[in-house]
Amino acid sequence: MPPRLITTADQVETVFSAPPLLTTGDFRHGVYLDCRWEPASETEEVATPWHTAVVFTHLPEVAIAERKLDGRVKVERVHSGDVLIIPAHVGQGAKWNVEGEFVSFVFEPTALAQTITSEAAPILKPHFATQDLLMLQRALAVKKSLATGNPNGLYLETLTQTLAVHLLETYSDAPPASRLAQPAQRLDRYRFSQVIDYIYAHLGRDISLHQLAQLVGLSPHHFSQLFKHSTGLSPYQYVIHCRVNRAKALLKNSREPIAAIAHTVGFTDQSHLNRHFKRIVGVTPRQFRQG
Repeated sequence: MPPRLITTADQVETVFSAPPLLTTGDFRHGVYLDCRWEPASETEEVATPWHTAVVFTHLPEVAIAERKLDGRVKVERVHSGDVLIIPAHVGQGAKWNVEGEFVSFVFEPTALAQTITSEAAPILKPHFATQDLLMLQRALAVKKSLATGNPNGLYLETLTQTLAVHLLETYSDAPPASRLAQPAQRLDRYRFSQVIDYIYAHLGRDISLHQLAQLVGLSPHHFSQLFKHSTGLSPYQYVIHCRVNRAKALLKNSREPIAAIAHTVGFTDQSHLNRHFKRIVGVTPRQFRQG
C-alpha cells in the first residue's frame, strides 16, 4: 500500500498527537520550522512534496524505533543528536517506545535547490537515524530563536541557510567538491553600497536575508559568503553591530527611554538590546548613558 500523500499543514497535524510547541506558522521563503514533543507512539506511512530533516533534540533515554523509510524497514536505536532525512515524495512511518523532543526543518524543493548554483541540483537521499552534532547545534539554536517569538528574524534565516548547505553537502548524491560553486571574494563596490544603504534605512524593521540577497541578484548562501568576505562579519552580525552603533548615538544624544531605543533600532525588547550591547561595547546601555 503506498504512503498517504500529505500536501497541507492541516494534514501534517493529523500525523501527530499534539500541536507543535514552537513553529514559524507557515513557510517563510520556502522553509517551515517546528519543535514538537511526542509520546511513545506510532505513525502511519506518509509522504510529502517537501524535503524534511528531523533532528532529535532531547530523548530522556535511547529510543528503539521500527521505521519504514523509502520502502525499507529497519529497527534502530535513536539518540539525542540523531537526524532523520526524508526527501520529497519518500514515504516514512515509524513506531517508537520513548517520548521525546524533535525539531523539523521542512524545505520546499525549489528553496533547497536555490542554495546551490550548479545546473544540476544534487538529489537529497533518505537516511535513517544518523548522529549529526552540527545539525543538533543548529536545531537547538532554532528552538531558542523561535522561543523569542520572532520567526522572521535575520538570525533564524541565517541558521536555516547554513543548515540547507550542510544538508546538500552531507546527504545528497554529489561529491562534496562539486556541490557548491565557489563565489568571488567580495561584493563589488556598487552592490556593497546598495546593501549597506538598505540596512541603515531599515534598521528599525525586520531585515530579511532573502531581501538583501535579492537586492544584489544572488542566492542567500552566496550573498552571505560574499558579504562576510567584504566585511569580516556575517549579515546578521553586521546588522547587530549597526543597531548597537545607532543605539549608542541615541543614548548619547537623546533622553528617550532605553526600552524605546531598543525598538527604534530593531531589537525585540530592552533585554535583547542589553545582551548585544554589553557583548559589543563592554557595558550595559544604562552604564553607557551614565558614563
